[in-house]
This record gives sequence, C-alpha cells and structure tokens, in this order.
Amino acid sequence: MHGRVFRCYISIEPNAYDHMGLFDQVDDEPVADPVDKNRLFETLQETTESSRNYFKVFSIVAVCVLVAGAGIYYLMAPGIGDQVRAPQGLEDAVRSHFLDKEKRTATDITFYNCDGFYWARVDVETRPDIETNPIYKIPRYRAKAVNSDVGWNINASPVTSDDMDVPCRF
Repeated sequence: MHGRVFRCYISIEPNAYDHMGLFDQVDDEPVADPVDKNRLFETLQETTESSRNYFKVFSIVAVCVLVAGAGIYYLMAPGIGDQVRAPQGLEDAVRSHFLDKEKRTATDITFYNCDGFYWARVDVETRPDIETNPIYKIPRYRAKAVNSDVGWNINASPVTSDDMDVPCRF
C-alpha cells in the first residue's frame, strides 16, 4: 500500500472525543464566558498602544538613518581642491577652447573643484616638428573654467614650472 499514511494517537485519559471516529470532525464551539468578553476589549486596547509604540520606535530609527545618511553625504562631497568629474559640457568646452584658441589638441584633462570655478590640468600634444614657436614643446596647460549664462568662460596658460601646476591656483 503506497501513498497516504494515517497516524492514530491513543490517549489513556478519557475526554469528549473518545467516542468519535478516526475521521470525524469536531462541531462544538466553546461557549464565551462574560469575563472572556471583557478580556477581548483589554486585548484590543493593548494592541493599539502597542502599535503606537512601534510607530514611535520606527520614527526614531528613521530619523537616525536620515541623519546618518545626511552626515555621510556631507563628508563624501568633494571639497575645494578635490579631483572631480567634469560637469556636463565642460570637457567638450575645454577641448574646443584648446583647438580653437590655443591651437593645441588636448589629450588628457583632469578637473578639480575650486571655490566658484573648476581648475583643469590639460595635457596636450607636443609638436617638436615646429621649431619656430617654443610653446609647442610644452606638454601641459592649466585652465580655469567659470560657468556663466552664455556658457563656459575658459582661461588657459602653459605650465612652465611645478609651482604653476597646483590645483585652484591661477
């Protein structure tokens, strides 16, 4: 015989279910005592107080999480002189400035966050084949970019010494 297994538990103590068959259902419901009805309302009162306490604890935890998140955000924000990713359009504006105004091709650009402007270290292609102008042999420029209503205002100058290659100094 495969399939279902039926278990039967035998009790030595007599009770109201002794005369029932193995698969009979119990139809009797317990009779409510007047004292039990009063306890129902006490339980309801305890339940609403308990949910208020959970709300208080949840509110405190949520405020703590928000304060911790704001603190972490503040501490992780870039400061003055920190290397940052360029805002939208700035890298293209710097590359365009170097092609149009400086007549140089920018190869690598690193941006730094400064007080009210962005400072950029711009590596450019050197041109040793043009010997008439010594500026074409300089491999690095510095640039200051300020955002205005019209677009980015960019000023650039060649880096001729290590003292000039300090972020946020122009």
